[in-house]
Amino acid sequence: MTQVEQFVDSLKRTLKSKNITYKNLARNLDLSESSVKRILSDKSLSLERIETICEACDISFNEICKNAHFEDFEVAQRLSAEDEVFLSSDIKMVHLFLMLTDGLSLKKIEADHDISKPELRKLLLKLDRRGFLELHPEDKVKLKKYKKGVLFNRTGPIGKLIGDQMKSSYLQYHFDGPLDHLRLSSVHLSEASLQKFKRKIDKFMVEIQDESRYALLQNSSAPEVGFLLAFRPWSYRSLEAIKKKKN
Repeated sequence: MTQVEQFVDSLKRTLKSKNITYKNLARNLDLSESSVKRILSDKSLSLERIETICEACDISFNEICKNAHFEDFEVAQRLSAEDEVFLSSDIKMVHLFLMLTDGLSLKKIEADHDISKPELRKLLLKLDRRGFLELHPEDKVKLKKYKKGVLFNRTGPIGKLIGDQMKSSYLQYHFDGPLDHLRLSSVHLSEASLQKFKRKIDKFMVEIQDESRYALLQNSSAPEVGFLLAFRPWSYRSLEAIKKKKN
């Protein structure tokens, strides 16, 4: 369950705890009861709609957040060594599988990419035989593994390929365009604090991926954006001009 779905479920529980029925809510929003049911069954409620519901029912946003079990989020799974070796045998298969884990339909993949139907089906059959997915009639696909996305082993064949591209292409950039943003800070944090922020970063990345999947499902023309979230022991070299005393 995504964090958006968890939030919507928490909203429903909060309404129920205050004895606010769909009929009551419909009257407060000046909508039909069927419209309210349809709105609350939509797992992609906008912030504006949520704010309207909160105001109509005198519910605070924080109250809904407290009732949501955001700690129970699912994270992307790390590829097993065997699966990574299998995928790396065909770079097109890697690309196809990543698009599927992002939520793209086969229809959209075919429409947007230069790949023939026979070639696409051949790759799908290989993924099906390996157990990554189930291929159903009319080329319907159901993922069996890595449903929430994948993490590559840094030292594996795909991880090395992506890592090299990150260092040679992604980081060799000025980050000065209208869609660019870069923040870098040198801080002092305990190991416990780093573990806390690691969990927050993992949750944030899940939220970003969920937003991306929703955009893709809506056939969005939004540009593809690369996120790099990381930390490591490091300090600005300019701040090493005055060396620390050795104990």
